[in-house]
Amino acid sequence: MSLSRFCKFSVLVGTTGVAGALLFQQHRQTREWQRAARREFSRASYNSPPPGYRGPLFRPRLDFPPKPPSGDETFPWLDLDFKTEPERYLRTVRDYCLEGNIECDFRVEENGRRDWYHIPWMSFLPTGREPIHGMTMERPAAPGMLADTQRRRLQTWAVAFYNAPGAFVIGNVWKEPSRPKLDGVVFPEGTIGLKLLFTEGSAEDIPYLKESPVWHAAIAREPEAPGDRGPPVEMRLIQMDVAVRDERADIGWVFGTFVYHSSQSSDAPWRRLVPVCLQWGNDPDLTQQRYQEGARPVQTWNNPRLRDLGILAASRPYLGWLGRANGPVDNFKSCCASCHSTASVPDKDNKIPRGVPPNADQALRWFRNLRPGQAFEKGGTSLDYSLQLSSCTTQYNNWKKSYLQNTLLGTLKEWWLEVHPFPTTAPPSGKND
Repeated sequence: MSLSRFCKFSVLVGTTGVAGALLFQQHRQTREWQRAARREFSRASYNSPPPGYRGPLFRPRLDFPPKPPSGDETFPWLDLDFKTEPERYLRTVRDYCLEGNIECDFRVEENGRRDWYHIPWMSFLPTGREPIHGMTMERPAAPGMLADTQRRRLQTWAVAFYNAPGAFVIGNVWKEPSRPKLDGVVFPEGTIGLKLLFTEGSAEDIPYLKESPVWHAAIAREPEAPGDRGPPVEMRLIQMDVAVRDERADIGWVFGTFVYHSSQSSDAPWRRLVPVCLQWGNDPDLTQQRYQEGARPVQTWNNPRLRDLGILAASRPYLGWLGRANGPVDNFKSCCASCHSTASVPDKDNKIPRGVPPNADQALRWFRNLRPGQAFEKGGTSLDYSLQLSSCTTQYNNWKKSYLQNTLLGTLKEWWLEVHPFPTTAPPSGKND
């Protein structure tokens, strides 16, 4: 073999070896990536259980239905007109959500009546799940926001669930935890998204929470440092939100809010949840000027006893913007349907307007009646009003970025050492290169 042919052969062998090493490394990296994604996908909590805690721990239920529901289940609220019987509609949905869950204290994997599921990817960020009930941090309540007697800022934490029709869609998005499928997300009719919200406030802070259901949770010591978790503290049920897929609504969804109230006569504390409001559209024509002229929402029902019950504190003019639906722990610059309509990717933090919009046209951007599958931003991908899907996608993206940053340099170094191992003896020069 001539010298030139030998050199070419050597280059070919070397190049093939490098290519093989690259393919091997890529395959191994893919497997490691998939395993790491599966672990984070189902991680139960951001923080470990507090020292000395011996009670039950949160276990996310993520065995999503592999097929769409058979259609055998009936949804009794679909027989009611939410416009003419809003309170009855809400109570019917409430009873469906509580059935079987009260008995197991919302450890939904133990519900013997019907299936409920959690959302994956909710434990990565510092605001992520605490280990006892799987609650995530919500917006804290400023003094006076929840009651006139509230003198201190209070943390709010929440946990969410989907029934089987909604869980099938969630599972379809996350069939591969390392590669979500976000196109074409539309929930079927009968889907319910349910969220329970708890406050660290006492009955002294918020009188209507007397004898409210109490959960112990290992939450943040202070809202400014959400990842610094302390020992278990008492959290009281204050609010329950529901999102109901109902094709009769102008936006394809009906949103409802309940608030616990001690004045209710039921012996079961969970059934003291009072219907507060119901919303089936954003009232896209209701501007600040029209409100000042006397117009009010026509796609929202508000309980007429809000002031009498003390649910609407004196410090806020309404629960949702210009009288639209919202809960007491929520920001009154927005409303239920408006906030959820922003659920899409990319997530541009559009949840509420930043300050009061200076003119009607800008305000109405947040209060459009978008249909299921219609993205908030032009060119975006809709997540069909599911802020839970939006939140878990955000956590996934943050985890992915962190994982790649932490592993990329190490992977490159490992590959380089495989292809160019350090010499075991000193080079001929006698120098340590």
